[in-house]
Amino acid sequence: MFMSSNLYFFQGYSLIDITATGMTRGDNNSTDRNQQRNWETVLQCIGLRTQPQHIHEPITAELELSNLEFGDFYTGQQKIWMWQWAVEVSGIYDMSDKPLGGLMQDFEQVPIITGLNETARFMLPIFYPYGTIKNIYFKQIIPS
Repeated sequence: MFMSSNLYFFQGYSLIDITATGMTRGDNNSTDRNQQRNWETVLQCIGLRTQPQHIHEPITAELELSNLEFGDFYTGQQKIWMWQWAVEVSGIYDMSDKPLGGLMQDFEQVPIITGLNETARFMLPIFYPYGTIKNIYFKQIIPS
């Protein structure tokens, strides 16, 4: 079988603490374990349609949200988590009427653990990629 050397790269942005701590055992209610649980949830969601590759674990920054694409519910300076990954199939996350629509659909209302190191406060403990309470979004990127 021929494997394509073409990769398609994506970046995700989250207001939810998805720090990759590597903690998979131990105190079930520790911050480190719950951050890792949120990261594992992200990995499961990006892998629903394809096998993600070249996954770069999240980095954190505190940024002014006015230049970002989160919902209007979130304002000011907030802590955000950004991560990247690649896939081999062009358009795997697209819907016929919306680029990355399938990826957004895969994250819609997926439960999260809050009260970790995030600065934003959430109406509901879920990922939500649409509208006023959008707390996660994605972009296809061209690597430098």
